[in-house]
Amino acid sequence: MELKAERRRSRQMNWEMATVTYLFMLLFVLMAGYVIWFLSGDTDLILNNPQNKRQDLLAERVTKGSILSDRGKVLAETVTDDDGNEKRRYPYSGLFAHTVGRTSQGRTGLEASEGYTMLTTAVHPMTGILNEFKGEKNPGNNVVTTLNVKLSQIASDALGSHRGAVVVMEPDTGKILAMVSKPTYNPNTIDFMWEKLLDESEDSSPLYNRATQGLYPPGSTFKLYTLLEYIRENEHYDSFEYTCKGKIGKGKDAIKCYGNEVHGKIGLSRAFAKSCNAAFAQIGAGLDASKWTDLCESFYYNKPLPIDKLENKSATFQTSGAEGAGDIMQMAIGQGTTLTTPLQNILLVSAAVNGGTLMKPYLVDRIEDTSGNEIKRFDPQQVSTPLTEQEAKLLKRYMRETVESGTASALGSSSYRAGGKTGSAQFKEGSTDSHAWFVGYAQKGDKSLAVSIVVEGAGTGSAYAVPIARKVFDGYSW
Repeated sequence: MELKAERRRSRQMNWEMATVTYLFMLLFVLMAGYVIWFLSGDTDLILNNPQNKRQDLLAERVTKGSILSDRGKVLAETVTDDDGNEKRRYPYSGLFAHTVGRTSQGRTGLEASEGYTMLTTAVHPMTGILNEFKGEKNPGNNVVTTLNVKLSQIASDALGSHRGAVVVMEPDTGKILAMVSKPTYNPNTIDFMWEKLLDESEDSSPLYNRATQGLYPPGSTFKLYTLLEYIRENEHYDSFEYTCKGKIGKGKDAIKCYGNEVHGKIGLSRAFAKSCNAAFAQIGAGLDASKWTDLCESFYYNKPLPIDKLENKSATFQTSGAEGAGDIMQMAIGQGTTLTTPLQNILLVSAAVNGGTLMKPYLVDRIEDTSGNEIKRFDPQQVSTPLTEQEAKLLKRYMRETVESGTASALGSSSYRAGGKTGSAQFKEGSTDSHAWFVGYAQKGDKSLAVSIVVEGAGTGSAYAVPIARKVFDGYSW
């Protein structure tokens, strides 16, 4: 009996030791996995976090590097006054305030997301040690962006004194060439103006980036999604016919075409080109809500955008909360509860122009040392292929029709081929005030450009947003 009891105690002890051993092995594997994940995935995200105190320590030994445009023009740099005090200088004042950001009154933009990068030096270790012995700081690395000064200035001038945003992107690479948000502020004088800026109302605040954080009803630009879903669900979409009487529905719930225009008997292409609200409300009422939502979510409705250098808000498209056909009809023409940001609203156009492939939008092209030697390059990345080639061609054809015979005719040009969709989005219930929208593209040879433009409270997209697109396209170096 004693022998059996001893054996049982021995087996129990062995089991307990094995359990402890396996637990330690599991913890070791988890820790090793975390280290690998950190080194391969989120190192930059964590090191560049503005809350990371290591940046403050590095700033004592390294002069923060510069932020440069795609052509090497200085967008932000460190300067030293006569007393040896360092401060950041922004040569273009408020033009890049929302993308480049600031370091005073809180870090924002690339100043925040690339802070650690610019406080890292690539000088030879021995040179670095000698500089520290001499009491001299080492130069930090420079961040070269995708931002183009010329296009950014054109977009800003074209937007003028209006509130709104302009995003310009290369569809085949995802490079953001311009991201303008107005009103803006001068980061050089942020400390003096801070209290005044805080007093601004939320509607007019210059502090937030309307291109990535401004949520607007997309208006008729959303008809691109309604059109695509209708094409997917109807094999004989080309046979669509509708007789427009200027409105659909009755009483206060009636959906009217802009200016009460009566389009008469129209097909799908003309309904899109002329932006017939009644026709598209009718189309939306017959769509499969689940499939429609899946389509929208493939272009980042209801989820974060695939851009990691700027704060952004998620566009929303929710058919589940719709109360009857009336709400669905409103959503089909980009009204109701549907909201988008100018950056998100460029994605469908970009994928269509790029043959169905969606590229990841990005702002940082490469990292260089102070002598201009490349340290790291960020190559274009495919996010997904949400469209077939045939769908991409169809969307381009419909957008082209909008320029040739529709609401964006002002974009007709002999130097490039343009297409797109205008929008006039009502944003106050019971009011005729509307945001002016245009999303579209221009192409010449193997070059292409996509734009997303919103002008707050201005009126129609054809009158206010299309002229901005025209100036951007005309100013591009084809």
